[in-house]
Amino acid sequence: MSKITANGKKFKFKAAAAILIAVAAAAGGWYFWSTRTPDITYKTSPVARADLLSTIQATGTLSAVETVDVGTQISGTIKELYFDYNSSVKAGQLIALMDAATQSAEVAQAEATVASAQADVMSAEAALDEATKNLSRTQELAKRDLIAKADVDTDTSTWIKAKATLAASRAKVAQYRAALEKSRINLNYTRIYSPVDGVVVAKNVEEGQTVAASYQTPSIAEIARDLTQMQVEVNVDEADIGGVHEGQLATFNVDTYPSESFEGKVTQVRLSPETTDNVVTYTVIVKVQNPDGKLLPGMTANVSLILESREDVLIVPNSAFRFKPSTGQSTEMGPPGPGGGKQNIAEVTAPSVYLLEKKKPVKVEVERGITNGQSTEILSGLKEGERVITGIIVPKEGN
Repeated sequence: MSKITANGKKFKFKAAAAILIAVAAAAGGWYFWSTRTPDITYKTSPVARADLLSTIQATGTLSAVETVDVGTQISGTIKELYFDYNSSVKAGQLIALMDAATQSAEVAQAEATVASAQADVMSAEAALDEATKNLSRTQELAKRDLIAKADVDTDTSTWIKAKATLAASRAKVAQYRAALEKSRINLNYTRIYSPVDGVVVAKNVEEGQTVAASYQTPSIAEIARDLTQMQVEVNVDEADIGGVHEGQLATFNVDTYPSESFEGKVTQVRLSPETTDNVVTYTVIVKVQNPDGKLLPGMTANVSLILESREDVLIVPNSAFRFKPSTGQSTEMGPPGPGGGKQNIAEVTAPSVYLLEKKKPVKVEVERGITNGQSTEILSGLKEGERVITGIIVPKEGN
């Protein structure tokens, strides 16, 4: 009986010791894993071959190459309109008619004034004829000394006045005829014709509306001459305008066709700057073909003005040039050679990227080419397929 009790005590002691050892091991493991510095995980990107364009990014507005603002030169009421939005019109086509009552009355009044002036001319001609005959008789009598010389002077003066009156009457006829012509022109202005072939892109008046032409010409419509030929008015920042020139290629897209790219060519760089909120921009005109009519006036275009282009070149993301290891990370200079081995980051002045070798970043100096703002051409220093470090993956809490 006492032997069994001793064995039981021995067993209980061993079990308690095993439990203590397990608890200690668990605590030690938890401490090790909770205090261990995790390995750094890097984001990498392959060195690949692709076509690359160096561009200037800007925005602009689409418009017709030529848009004619059709207006009226006289005040009045719009009586009839013969067009609407998107109407196709021909040069010389009647597109609007104004109330012509006032202008017709002015023409009639001017015609009456001309007729009255012509009657005055006839009266002046008769007076001159009479004065001429009287002067002729007086001169004949004066030669015979049958009348006084004063009578000759009087008739001469009367003849001169009659001649002057006739000249004035004829001048008034010319003046009133000019006024009549002006009235007729104003009457013709009540009939408004399209000056060009094109499409109506804006309708600014309605029938019955009164327009006043006192200080400026009221616009009744805007006609785009040819919507198959369009242009983009691009606003280019002053920092980029030095790289823009006539003949330069450009690509752009519009919001309604986000996956489709359109091509154009720079035809004009306007020298007049525009300043908005202290930002100076210049207007650049990009001509574009629009045979299918997809592009519409007023659309916003996201334009890329092409500075340089490269085909089938090595490229890396620009983020690779921004990556710098932290102070605690060891870096090596690669590939081995003169000046190789460990090197301080600040000592390297040439452009460089980092490759990942044996879980450590290795610095490689490279020669850069053009960039499009997202990727950069690599002229030397890297091979296709190598992976450059672009960042660090930060582990999530609790992992």
